[in-house]
Amino acid sequence: MESLTVQATARSGAAHQWVIEVRNTGASACSLSSTPSVDLGDSAARDQSRNIKPVLASGTSRFPVPAGKSAYAVIDLDPSGATTGTAPGINEINVLVDQDGTNMPLANTRNFPLPSGARVLDPKLGLYRATVAEAVASMTAAPK
Repeated sequence: MESLTVQATARSGAAHQWVIEVRNTGASACSLSSTPSVDLGDSAARDQSRNIKPVLASGTSRFPVPAGKSAYAVIDLDPSGATTGTAPGINEINVLVDQDGTNMPLANTRNFPLPSGARVLDPKLGLYRATVAEAVASMTAAPK
């Protein structure tokens, strides 16, 4: 994991969508599982077993990431745009990257705060792709 950096940021101009960027800072190529392991929860909760997992786009192949390049996955927290019926108390995205089939330990999970009032309802997560636009298309194709 030391040759990877992970960031999750709100996608500009797209309500409820976040971009997960995994950058290979190493000197050689690596491969990632088809998607990051992602869940959404309350950072203050002792019990994380009730965290919400997004519906995943279909695909199982690993995603190659050349040295110095990034892979992108996009999550839509609330694809329907609902303002009611959303999950209360969700304030972070938790991301675990699986590099080269190593089944990374949970201690390598990265946590990213969501803004106050973030709405989460039936989230969808796309596959890793080489560009944000391709990652958005993958997320959009995830089942409802």
